[in-house]
Amino acid sequence: MLYQGNFSYNDDTDSADNYCLMPTIVEAPTPEDALDRFADLFERLHATTDLLEGAHEVFLDSLVELESTPEEAVLTQWQKIVPAVDGLCSITSALPETDQVSATAYGWNDDDDEDEDDTSDDEEEPVEADEAPFLTFDE
Repeated sequence: MLYQGNFSYNDDTDSADNYCLMPTIVEAPTPEDALDRFADLFERLHATTDLLEGAHEVFLDSLVELESTPEEAVLTQWQKIVPAVDGLCSITSALPETDQVSATAYGWNDDDDEDEDDTSDDEEEPVEADEAPFLTFDE
């Protein structure tokens, strides 16, 4: 399967409110394998480059599984960054339109790390949710 992971973090080296977005892609047999490969990528980048120098916590905004390479363009994630009381907030909708492709969006939250998002046609409004970091870098 082909997986697109959409990750984000706040750059701690920047004094202004900010939000760094990192879309990633990998072919893997399962969602868990894809997440492991994404974590390996971020850990390698953090250890060997300055690209993630300001990243302390990396958040998973969405994970989309595509059964095959789509022939038509597919919107895999819609995201809006808005001001919040303590900085910035991300409002995200994975697979907001899935009429033309066989795809699944996975979500993780604090209550149950294996819940799958309902991405049926009934979902019209993006849902804002607090979530635990996908990856934390020790300083």
